[in-house]
Amino acid sequence: MAQAAATREAIAVAAERLFARHGYAGTTIAAVAEAAGVTPKSVYALADKPGLLLLVVRRAEAAPRPEDTAGALLRRYPVERAFEEAAQAEPVLREAWRRHERARRAGLKALVRAAADAGRLRPGLTVGRATDTLWALVTWHAVALLVEQRGWTRAKLATWLNQLIETTLSGPPTPGS
Repeated sequence: MAQAAATREAIAVAAERLFARHGYAGTTIAAVAEAAGVTPKSVYALADKPGLLLLVVRRAEAAPRPEDTAGALLRRYPVERAFEEAAQAEPVLREAWRRHERARRAGLKALVRAAADAGRLRPGLTVGRATDTLWALVTWHAVALLVEQRGWTRAKLATWLNQLIETTLSGPPTPGS
């Protein structure tokens, strides 16, 4: 039992690392097996390639969240990129990607709703519009551009994210504040 759990963990860790580094198309079951120190047959006993990606995504969703959203985005964006890529190529993953995006939007809506309940939503901005704006902007795409193309650090990403959320919800700061 312990050996099976250790094998499953080794496969999941290797798959996550490879999907993050090489994307969905660039990751093979053979490469996952080699990185995990198991046979391809052992990987297939756990899941096929789409199932392996779903396992990685579910593990990431279940993992304890870092205290800061920027840290979570930095940790998760490479796998989210692979997930979206896979959803385009694998019909079996399309609905899973849609559910993932609905859940991501629901999480942002809870943040916006809390701001609205605290009176921090600028006049004329609806919860739906603010949610859609943040959902469209706070994505793996934006994080990848800022980190990979612009070289942003975790601290710079966190500052941007906080400013983006504040400006979206409350509006630009007033002079002197």
